[in-house]
Amino acid sequence: MRSRNGSNGPSFIERARREQIIGCAVDSLAEDGFAATSIGAVATRAEVAKSAVLYYFGSKAGLLEAVVESVYADAAATLSITTDTSGDSRERLRTYLAECTAFADENRGRTAALTEIFANLRSDDGNLRYGVVENAPMVEFVADLLRRGQADGTFGAFDPTLMALSIRSAIDTLPALFASQPNLSGAQVSAHLISLFVRATQTSQ
Repeated sequence: MRSRNGSNGPSFIERARREQIIGCAVDSLAEDGFAATSIGAVATRAEVAKSAVLYYFGSKAGLLEAVVESVYADAAATLSITTDTSGDSRERLRTYLAECTAFADENRGRTAALTEIFANLRSDDGNLRYGVVENAPMVEFVADLLRRGQADGTFGAFDPTLMALSIRSAIDTLPALFASQPNLSGAQVSAHLISLFVRATQTSQ
């Protein structure tokens, strides 16, 4: 796609419209659920024609995949641990848990939308679109953090991949937890997860 100034890529207006449609899809998913989030419903919220939604995303599946990419990109941008490697391994684990919990807490509608997508969106073969394969990079990121902590003596002896799976599973359930308990404090949840996994990874005394 070529922008008005002749450069390749979408124009500012096109990017803004695309983000607007993604935001409307998030609102529809969070408020009305997966089944009710049709191209028409999103177009109505965005006050555009259905053809405009299809122009940018091609299909409902394409739109929902764009929602996932958008939320994940924003989540990654908030994680200082992905760029700041200072501090010991235990502190990095604390930071990771705190920042993941804070993002889920502060973006309840967006993460609720992801829950709807993960539970319902299917590929052409009928299998769920998102599963173990898509989650593998996040699990491996945590597993690598844990391995580094074991190597420097910060963490005890355990299978880092299984522990990483436990940590990611706890984080991935946060959207449903916050949705079912609207008054639940994110800080309280963060403190609980940090206490739980710091104890689970510590060395034997």
